[in-house]
Amino acid sequence: MQSGTSSVLPVRTRIGYGAAEMGIFAVEMMVRLHLMKFYTDVAGLSAELAGLAIAIAMFWDAFTDPVMGILSDRTSRPSGKRRPYLILGSFVMALAFLATFRPPMLDAELARFGFLLISYIVLNTAMTVLAVPHSALGGELSFDSNVRTSVFAFRLFFGNMGLLAGTILPIVFLDTIAPAAGTGENPGIRDPEAATTAYFYAAAVVAGIILLTGWISYIATRGRDLPAQKKPPLRGVAILQEITKLFKVLKNRVFVVLLAAYFIAYVGVSINSTLALYYYEYRLRLNSEAVGLILVVFILVWSASLLFWTWLSRRVGKKYPGFAGVFLLGLATCFTYPYFPAGEVKYPLFMSVLGGFLVGAIVLLDSLVADIVDYDELKSGEHREGLYFGFWKMAIKASRGVSMAFTGTLLAAIGFQANQVQAPEVSERIAYLFGPGVGSFFLLGAIVFLFLPYSRGIHQRVQDLLVRKRSIRKKLHSDSVDIPSSVQTGGRI
Repeated sequence: MQSGTSSVLPVRTRIGYGAAEMGIFAVEMMVRLHLMKFYTDVAGLSAELAGLAIAIAMFWDAFTDPVMGILSDRTSRPSGKRRPYLILGSFVMALAFLATFRPPMLDAELARFGFLLISYIVLNTAMTVLAVPHSALGGELSFDSNVRTSVFAFRLFFGNMGLLAGTILPIVFLDTIAPAAGTGENPGIRDPEAATTAYFYAAAVVAGIILLTGWISYIATRGRDLPAQKKPPLRGVAILQEITKLFKVLKNRVFVVLLAAYFIAYVGVSINSTLALYYYEYRLRLNSEAVGLILVVFILVWSASLLFWTWLSRRVGKKYPGFAGVFLLGLATCFTYPYFPAGEVKYPLFMSVLGGFLVGAIVLLDSLVADIVDYDELKSGEHREGLYFGFWKMAIKASRGVSMAFTGTLLAAIGFQANQVQAPEVSERIAYLFGPGVGSFFLLGAIVFLFLPYSRGIHQRVQDLLVRKRSIRKKLHSDSVDIPSSVQTGGRI
């Protein structure tokens, strides 16, 4: 059995590991782009209640992520501590996703609200069971920082393929089964019953992707995921001790700064995704073919840009390229979208190329989490990859919860009415929400990220000390020698 910390990691393992992200991101994109619009325009739920249900489910799920991280850190199975959850999470997630996009016929709006709330809670919980161990496993496949960046780049590449699937599939099925009735000034009204069928077919294909890619990642990482050391069951005081570990993570100043920056920027990402169809259809009055082209170009450019950002990080580190990418994305978002003329596809298409390139810098923030886990291990003596990635996933979901509640409330506040041409002032307000409303979060997140007290040089010193510490620990077990105090405490950085 090969150690999961080996710096020599075959490309096939990196590819296979990343595959599961395709199913996860396909769900993420279909939910971001279509879930609220599905429940407001097709299921007949008000924007306020739809946003509230999604936000509650997201907040619930956000706090289960660190718990899942602790659970996977303690799991001891012959197949490993992370891999068993890939199969379980994929299966439940596929079923819950189908249910979310196939609501029963309910007359009362409160009943529709309740169904969305419950089904989305189950879906997100299943996603936690899959995504948190999968993310933690990626950081454990190699000790080498550059290899980790490559692993996370492959993961994000497959994630972007999932984004394509989650974007294209609903559009294809909607145009085939429930074509829009209007054009031009009319944004196009779809038959609700036919649209429900179209969304369900799209969800069924995505469910198949979830099951297939989860299985591929499980097989590809065989022998790379070692079981956790057996620990006593969690009871009484032990449970409280594990809960306190959640708060110890927040004492890691390096991680807190990175987490805060990512949380703020991801609020912008989530608002952007949720408002995208409202902006393109109600503000720019583009048909589904044009919208699909814009989104596909964005995702393809994003995927291709990962090569550039990975190459750049090897030469200058991750901090400043990450800052530049997010900050420039914020500027471009603020000063373009409100001014695009209706009916013109070339301007948003250009922005999809520029934005897709800049947003690729996000891979650097993801890969920094694994580097910071090394720093924590040096200081604490514990390897807590699952806990850290649990918090990381929690930040993503909490930011989405904030954005969903924020977006639903604002759509209602600006006077948005589903399935009809919007008044000029409402259309303009949507544009400003989609432009400066989103871009300001990117700018603020980039500024916070600039204060990250971690650099390429510091991380190299951390890894050097970890190598010394691990080698002395091995020698201690074989020769019964004492660990020097300077190494035992992590040394000076």
